[in-house]
Amino acid sequence: CPRQGRGTEADRLIMEKSFHVEFITPDKSVFEGEATSVVLQAEGGSLGIRAGHAPMVATLEVGAARVDTADGEQVVMMIGDGFLEVRDNQVKVLAELGELRDEIDLARAEEAERRALARLKDRAGAEVDFNRAKASLTRAMTRIKILRDLAPGRLQGKPRDPRGG
Repeated sequence: CPRQGRGTEADRLIMEKSFHVEFITPDKSVFEGEATSVVLQAEGGSLGIRAGHAPMVATLEVGAARVDTADGEQVVMMIGDGFLEVRDNQVKVLAELGELRDEIDLARAEEAERRALARLKDRAGAEVDFNRAKASLTRAMTRIKILRDLAPGRLQGKPRDPRGG
């Protein structure tokens, strides 16, 4: 059957352009699967990864991460500080925090943002830990951005391939 031949060829092409991805936190495996690209926030800026990427290790910052899966879906999540390893067409992300878009509670994130802003405004108070309040604000703002700005259908841009392709 000619259709089966095309399906096999299509499967082969997808496999050549895909790679295995794992996002892991101390509490859970947030995502594991085959992807065609991953975009996330590394120290110093946004990082895009595609199949065949050169081996590397990077430090990650709190931010949104997007996985374009091999079956055409987009998975968006918030990740906390952590590390990324790219090797042998595999990407492993080890992060302090990881929440899929569907797991984020907007009301809770907005309340966390309000609390953090109030703590930062009252910096004169001896009990205020500025760095902790700033980190809390960053996490809250990232969660809100994922829900408001990175809604399904608004992630049409493709990452820039760092290899120039």
